[in-house]
Amino acid sequence: MTFEQAMERLEQISKILSENQVSIDESLELYSEGAKLISFCSEKLEAASVKIEEINSKINEGV
Repeated sequence: MTFEQAMERLEQISKILSENQVSIDESLELYSEGAKLISFCSEKLEAASVKIEEINSKINEGV
């Protein structure tokens, strides 16, 4: 799954939950899925941040 796919699914989950059209059990399942997706996205963003810092460091060393 890509970051973009995860974000799209999070948007879908948010919309479903905000419409209050699902049962409590379904809501809990969606909430759990959303929490996992948030964790996944956070890890991807952290990895991207580290790569950006590495690139900037290399650029600054060359200056």
